[in-house]
Amino acid sequence: MSLELKVIGAGLGRTGTTSLKLALEALLEGPCFHFLEYKSHPELMAPWLALIQANPLRSNPDTFGDMPVSQWETVMPGYVACVDEPASYYWKQLSDAFPEALVVLSVRDTDAWWASVLKIEEHYQEEMKRPELISDERREFHRFSDAIYPHLQSGISEDVEKTFFEAHNRRVLEHAARDREFARRFLLWRVEQGWEPICNALGLPVPDIAFPHENKRAEYHGY
Repeated sequence: MSLELKVIGAGLGRTGTTSLKLALEALLEGPCFHFLEYKSHPELMAPWLALIQANPLRSNPDTFGDMPVSQWETVMPGYVACVDEPASYYWKQLSDAFPEALVVLSVRDTDAWWASVLKIEEHYQEEMKRPELISDERREFHRFSDAIYPHLQSGISEDVEKTFFEAHNRRVLEHAARDREFARRFLLWRVEQGWEPICNALGLPVPDIAFPHENKRAEYHGY
């Protein structure tokens, strides 16, 4: 069965993407790809690594080659949506491959985003202090993460990361302003807005349950 993504997340990690994943899974009644999926599906790391090595994450997305549906089927088999990294780096290629999918740019204040990134970095550094406690599965994930984010091996820079975060969001917004067809299926969203904007964009009723608020800065899910 051919992959049919209904929603594409263009927002980078730490912008409410875990909550968005859970919300979309409830609305679409199917799995939503997210960085956390590598925990339960480590077999997807190899095809993602091949894709990323051919199209490095921090490259100008305008230089990426064509990515047909068949390529996305390899890295996200059976999914109905995708959010978070690394998929969000390829928002333009995904939107071209799935021209009817809703594109959601999840955003937050830059300083709040950076504080959240730092919290994850702190957890990672604490974990590295006790390498004997790290499982083989976790080590495999770290090797994958190091391979797809080689720029982080020399340390994390506040100025560099904030500049990249804002430039990424600006690039998506500018594309929406230029491309009328893209704008028709584009949603700028903040996690505090909850269900309503997403449901309205998808033409679905608002569920009679609380919107999921997961992976807050104080929490650590391992990835």
